[in-house]
Amino acid sequence: MSDFPRLDGQYALVTGASRGIGRAIAESLAGAGGNVAITSRNLQDCQAVAEEIERSHGAAAMGFQADVSRVESIHELFKQLANWSSGRLDILVCNAGFPMQPEIWNTPLHATPPDKLQRWYLDVFATDAMGAVFCTFEALPLMTARRCGRIIYISSTPALEGYQGTAYTMAKAAILGLMRDVAREYGKDNIRANALALGNIRTQATFEPLDKESRSALAAEAPLNRWGAPEEVGKAALFLASDLSSFVTGQVLVVDGGTVRR
Repeated sequence: MSDFPRLDGQYALVTGASRGIGRAIAESLAGAGGNVAITSRNLQDCQAVAEEIERSHGAAAMGFQADVSRVESIHELFKQLANWSSGRLDILVCNAGFPMQPEIWNTPLHATPPDKLQRWYLDVFATDAMGAVFCTFEALPLMTARRCGRIIYISSTPALEGYQGTAYTMAKAAILGLMRDVAREYGKDNIRANALALGNIRTQATFEPLDKESRSALAAEAPLNRWGAPEEVGKAALFLASDLSSFVTGQVLVVDGGTVRR
């Protein structure tokens, strides 16, 4: 087995991949030779990223529009995907998440306005947790038919340690439960499921809105004393997507610079 992972001829779907972490993961998979489907709610953004990936890496790429919180949208996405890939899906990366909203992220349960309680929690859960459920449901028949597949779920360190933004914490923790069930149930079909629990990763949504002091304080949380780069998440995803992790399933790989140590 080569020490450098290769995905030549394989097909991957990355949700929420038009920018940030999702795009970095798609770039990493394409850089290893994988054919990559890019999805987000904005079709033009996805198509533009797919074209750039094809030019940069020479792999086939296609952009699709999808709203992961809607089961009908995901069903239609997978019909289009199957047409493009001739019914093959080797790798699914469930990265799409509810947009970062500081008001929700920074509000503990007791301080949540009563008139927003149901909407906040259900909206985040619908995108993060149910979106992963819908995508997994559609991916499993494609993977079981070939008795091969890898599913990577994107969670976060609050799912392991807790945080004040409980709506996000609950949704990200639910993803880990889904991952463990999928790993247990479908290992017999040679399908592996793992998750990445991310710490402070420098993206436009998480880094740019902060002032200098906040950026420095969050960097100092990690023993490595810095923010992570989306490309570093991409490398971790490539490890889980490749044969380098062929005997790894049902696990959570923490990518946070050492803040969580278990």
